[in-house]
Amino acid sequence: MHYRPGFRAATLASNTSTSSLYPASSAGFFSPTNGLLLLLLALAYFPLYYDLGRHPIQLWDESRQAVNAVEMLRSGNWLVTHFEGQPDLWNTKPPLLIWLQALSLYFFGFSELAVRLPTALATGGTILIVYFFAARTLRRPLVGFLAGLVLVTSLGYVRLHVARTGDYDALLTFFQTLLWSSLYRYLVAGRKREAALLAVAITGAILTKGVAGVLGLPALFVYVLYRRRLGWLLRQPSFYMAAGSTVLIVAGYYGLREWAAAGYWAAVQQNELGGRFDTVLSGHQHPSDYYILAMQELRFTPWHWVLLPTLVLAWSQSRRPLQHAVVLLALFSIVWLVVISNAQTKLEWYDAPVYPALSLLVGLGLWWLGRAVVLTYFATPHSKWLGASALLIFVFYAPYQRVLEQIREYRYSDYGLGPNARIGSYLRQLHHDQPLADSLQVLYPGGYDARLTYYQLTSTQRFQKHVTIISPGAQKTLRPRQVVVVCDPNEALRLDSLYQTVPLHSAENCNTLLILRSR
Repeated sequence: MHYRPGFRAATLASNTSTSSLYPASSAGFFSPTNGLLLLLLALAYFPLYYDLGRHPIQLWDESRQAVNAVEMLRSGNWLVTHFEGQPDLWNTKPPLLIWLQALSLYFFGFSELAVRLPTALATGGTILIVYFFAARTLRRPLVGFLAGLVLVTSLGYVRLHVARTGDYDALLTFFQTLLWSSLYRYLVAGRKREAALLAVAITGAILTKGVAGVLGLPALFVYVLYRRRLGWLLRQPSFYMAAGSTVLIVAGYYGLREWAAAGYWAAVQQNELGGRFDTVLSGHQHPSDYYILAMQELRFTPWHWVLLPTLVLAWSQSRRPLQHAVVLLALFSIVWLVVISNAQTKLEWYDAPVYPALSLLVGLGLWWLGRAVVLTYFATPHSKWLGASALLIFVFYAPYQRVLEQIREYRYSDYGLGPNARIGSYLRQLHHDQPLADSLQVLYPGGYDARLTYYQLTSTQRFQKHVTIISPGAQKTLRPRQVVVVCDPNEALRLDSLYQTVPLHSAENCNTLLILRSR
């Protein structure tokens, strides 16, 4: 007769060897550890990369950064970002993302996918950091596998403006994840390699999103105090080399940028050093519990239910490294959320960097709970494997399906931006269906729209079409035989009242018309 431990005993016995189910170490390419990683990457493909280049460039941040990258590439000025030919003092963040996007556009051409390639690399890198932190540092590969699945099924991470568009937040999240994982290892081993990674992480985070790059440092300082390693840290030459190199690079960039185009530092002070923290951007004022409620209701459901059991179970474990990891992950997440919750401006994607840490916490909790279930209710090795597989499917099927449904919805959504949201994908289809229409007049109702600026800049090289943006007041300047693209139905009606036209092409809610004569 097989002995079956009670559920509580199985939960507490995390030190008991269960290598047949949960390998802690491995060797060779075909090891279980690498097998779990390959399976994780395969499952992560669809949430992170499927249809990544299909939906058009988004208004506000992504489109403005795309314009910055195109103008940087064409002007050859890799220090000062420009928008419509002028130094960009509205987007004052450092240009690391813009550099990466410009390089991507140079090597792969002007496309939505090229703009988002740095995001794709950042999300893939974040998955690898999370997995290897669990597999190699904590010696729990299955925890890394579970954490990776939690991350790619979290709607707060796999969404527009984070993992699915060419914005700052996926790259910032990558560097923040590298930061706390490197600090953990540095305090354990004290190796120069980890100090160098700390420098890369904090420097990369600041050069990605300015002051947001340092928001994780208070939590890491508290963790150092918790570990009673502050005195040791202050005696390490490698720590001072890392800190000095970060200060030198960051200060050097800001100094050179101000020297190249005066007024930049004043704009940074206004926009970043107190601007969004002390004042409210229009439409982005929310209560202090905004991020917590959003996680509970949508962005981190159902995984938020596992967080409290994880914290409780952590203190019942005899392995101190796991407890230290839980403290670090919890501190980072809590402090980050406290800081952004006290800012006056609360944008939806400001919580993006906490999802890898929260996912690892949930991965640990699922591992402890799942292991207890398997050891309690399944006796033979074969039944344990079947039970573990069934639990995995039961837990992840619905969240995975929900993420895929959201991605499919992106195909048909106007993203709340109105009829002109589809102009980018329409121009791509128009080039395929009507390649001879080489000069286009695009009617636009007016106002700021960096999407149209991006497509106007890139259409000549990408679609072999010259695009001119026509405002409503300039419709009367159109001439016979000009080809007009109109997506707004109100503008289409006004155009029809002024001219006799012939339809050439129609798709998405956009129409291409040939002007014959005035009415």
